[in-house]
Amino acid sequence: MADILTQLQTCLDQLATQFYATLGYLSTYHDNSPAIPPPNVPDAVPALAKMSKNTTSPPIPASVAASADASGAGPAASPPPPQPQQPGAAPGTAEIQDPNQPPEPDSPSTFASRQRELARDLIIKEQQIEYLISVLPGIGTSEAEQEAKIRELEVQLREVEEKREAKALELKKLRGKLENVLGAVSVGIYGDKEYQNGTVSA
Repeated sequence: MADILTQLQTCLDQLATQFYATLGYLSTYHDNSPAIPPPNVPDAVPALAKMSKNTTSPPIPASVAASADASGAGPAASPPPPQPQQPGAAPGTAEIQDPNQPPEPDSPSTFASRQRELARDLIIKEQQIEYLISVLPGIGTSEAEQEAKIRELEVQLREVEEKREAKALELKKLRGKLENVLGAVSVGIYGDKEYQNGTVSA
């Protein structure tokens, strides 16, 4: 039973780790599609613009951010400075991933495939936990049945203990008989102890 409980605790720890990894993947590599406000609610909260992870500026509506980008993209706007290119790198590959920005989302097919794989792993682990719970002693029996089983085992234990004590007594008797036989054989071979020690005169 202790081994089953140890396996059950290990499986529960592994399931918690899988839940954490699954939520981490889903929240990191989804497509980042903005929330769509309901059309029939005029005072609904507007969708917010995308923000980097470590930004300190407050969130702004997506429409305001789009208009600001459109006004900044006019003729008077200065072009962004060119990114430094690594020596020997091909043209167009000078972009460097900003560590403050979230990673690029997976493609829809890759994301769906990994979702199915993570869900399958969770189901398999949950089935392992259910099996370990089902083989625990006492599962599926009432309290009265468990008490009756304990009393039955106590009776069997007393019977086994009585048999053990009887065998121990029998072994003690056999040991005494064996010592008597060995003593008689010793006297028959070597004669009387006093004669053997040379204390009897001729």
